[in-house]
Amino acid sequence: MKEEAEPIARLLGPDRAKTVGWVYLWNTSELSVLWLDRSLPAQHVDPPLPQCVLTRARAVTTDAITDLLDDLSMSGDEE
Repeated sequence: MKEEAEPIARLLGPDRAKTVGWVYLWNTSELSVLWLDRSLPAQHVDPPLPQCVLTRARAVTTDAITDLLDDLSMSGDEE
């Protein structure tokens, strides 16, 4: 059962200057996003999520959020 979550990363827009969402890790290992600005696409995650976090999240549920976070974390274009 989801009881607690903590923010673990920011989702940034194309220019990396604006936070468009926050990534939360739940006590169940699920990941979710609190979107702040849906008008801008999330193109970067800061910091990139560790593979172990993504693997645990996929074991619980695979959805558009885990797919997005996996793609952004694996992009390898972080500053």
